[in-house]
Order: sequence, then structure tokens, then C-alpha cells
Amino acid sequence: MDGLALVFFLAVVVEKIVEIFKDVVYAIPIFPDKFRPLTLELLSLAFGLILAFQSGINALELLDVKIMDPQIGIGITGLVIGKGSNFAHDFFHTFSKNTKSLSR
Repeated sequence: MDGLALVFFLAVVVEKIVEIFKDVVYAIPIFPDKFRPLTLELLSLAFGLILAFQSGINALELLDVKIMDPQIGIGITGLVIGKGSNFAHDFFHTFSKNTKSLSR
């Protein structure tokens, strides 16, 4: 599977997992309403980081960006995955545009 396609797939998986947990978070009666969105956001980022580190995918490497520590690239990929598929699409679309203009 293409690396970028795997990032999008994992982002969709995270979105669906958080959607399941959304019902659980909103069903807890003693949990304050103002913390529910933040809790879902943190769950999303945590699942994104876990999936990125478990799969070992480094989106910066896939985009030919040289970094010293590949763990940083995996962490950034986890954050992109955790933000969801729309964010992942926008990130790669913008980033690929910027790298094309830099190489000219």
C-alpha cells in the first residue's frame, strides 16, 4: 500500500474510533460539558500517535523531507492522523504544493 494512502486510511480509522468514543464520553453524566470536546480531541490525537508509531509511518520521509530523527517525523504523522482525514488531505495538498514551488 502506498504510504500516503496508509496515512489517509489511518486517519479515517481514527475518526471512526473517536466517533464510537463520542457516545461514551457524552453518556457520562458527571463529566462537565465544557471538557467533552477537549477529551475527544485528546483521544483523537492519542489514537493517531499510537497508530503512527505502531505502523512506523513517517509522512515527512514519504514527502522527501530530510530530518535528523525519524521519530519526529513519525510523531508529526501521528498528529496529522489524529486530526482526521480532512486535515490529512489539506496537509498533504498544501505541503506538496510548497515542495513543488521550492524545487523550481
